[in-house]
Amino acid sequence: MLFKVDLHIHTPASSCYSDNVLSDSRLVTSPQDIIQQAALVGLDAIAITDHNTVKGLELMRERAAGNRLRVFPGVEISATGGHVIGLWDLDTPLARLQEVLYRLGFNGSSEGQGYCQTQCSMNAVFQYIHDAGGLAIAAHIDRRPKGFIASDELTLSDKRRIYNDSFLRALEITIVENKPGWNGGHAGFQPGMACIQGSDAHAINEIGRRPVYLDVPELDLSCVALAFKEFQSRLFFPGDPEVRTTETANEHK
Repeated sequence: MLFKVDLHIHTPASSCYSDNVLSDSRLVTSPQDIIQQAALVGLDAIAITDHNTVKGLELMRERAAGNRLRVFPGVEISATGGHVIGLWDLDTPLARLQEVLYRLGFNGSSEGQGYCQTQCSMNAVFQYIHDAGGLAIAAHIDRRPKGFIASDELTLSDKRRIYNDSFLRALEITIVENKPGWNGGHAGFQPGMACIQGSDAHAINEIGRRPVYLDVPELDLSCVALAFKEFQSRLFFPGDPEVRTTETANEHK
């Protein structure tokens, strides 16, 4: 079964969210607003990935209770070298994510601030996430300034070290045309790796703008990991033949 998911969504807990940046507009985005918008665009699951904080997660969980939409707890961590998305299973205690952030040096005023970064490398962050039971994804790898492939601060050997880390599970890309190359393994970056895209939504109308589809039996973290591992047959972008076939079949029901 194909599930439509968006694994990179922010809330007003991130300081760069539209509510906070466009203060004159008096925007007040609620957890219910996010859930309703996700349902409106046909998402089966979202991940809440605020910058270096989990403060937006508790209310999201409460509002999503009893709703068909699955809400994966997550966080976007600013590391030395680039940003990292950590995803955890649906019922993971938020204290576990908070402990990861604490160990990385995020607390108080640094929470929610994407420009604040841990002194740990991306490789170290991958392991922290793995050791806490999560999945590590390199965020927007092909976008400056905080995508590690696009970075001018990292050497080619740095980028290869990050890419080849055994705890890195997927790459988030923004240039869709490069997906076949990353799936197959670009020169110097072997073997191929799973690619996702995400909305990186910082406003309500951005939710679901870059979804992916998972062909898995259930929506839990183990099945997300399965889709990453078997990406050639289980992980699809809009426009892929597998998605078009399913959408056409649904139109004729």
